[in-house]
Amino acid sequence: MELIKNHLKTKYQLSNYQIAQIAFLFKTLLSELSKMIIMGVIFHKQLTLYLFALFVMLFLRCSTGGLHFYTYWGCLACSITYIALALWILPAITLSSYIKLSLLLICILVCNFIGPIVSKYRPTPSEELYTRGKNTTCKFIFVYSLALFIIPENAYLVVGFWTIILHSLQLIIAKICKKGGYT
Repeated sequence: MELIKNHLKTKYQLSNYQIAQIAFLFKTLLSELSKMIIMGVIFHKQLTLYLFALFVMLFLRCSTGGLHFYTYWGCLACSITYIALALWILPAITLSSYIKLSLLLICILVCNFIGPIVSKYRPTPSEELYTRGKNTTCKFIFVYSLALFIIPENAYLVVGFWTIILHSLQLIIAKICKKGGYT
């Protein structure tokens, strides 16, 4: 590792701070990738549904953030629970299309009024990024609502529905924790 750092310093004239940022980026990417692979192994029997839930979850989290765990194992445990709920447990609950659409409307309101919630290690987003994140999420959920209305009994859309519900719930929890000084 020291050899790589020295190479970056001499070849590209990077500062120690810039090298630390690059190291943090790679550590973060490897950490996130390893969690996705571990979950892929756990949910391998429903791999395509898992990947769809993961896509929806990542899209929403990139736009509005959410609850943050500051340890690898805490984050992994919460992510496994989140995906297990979305894939295995919550789809067993049958709701009418109107209830689903009403819940998604509530999710739009939650994401609009609460999000984004960023990690304490990240800078507060600018007003423009803040607004863009909220608008992106609200538009996504609205379009998702239309798709769910048109194709109500699709397994992917049901998993995505529960992923959106869970995202909104964890935003509420994150907001409460942030107010209480826990995050």
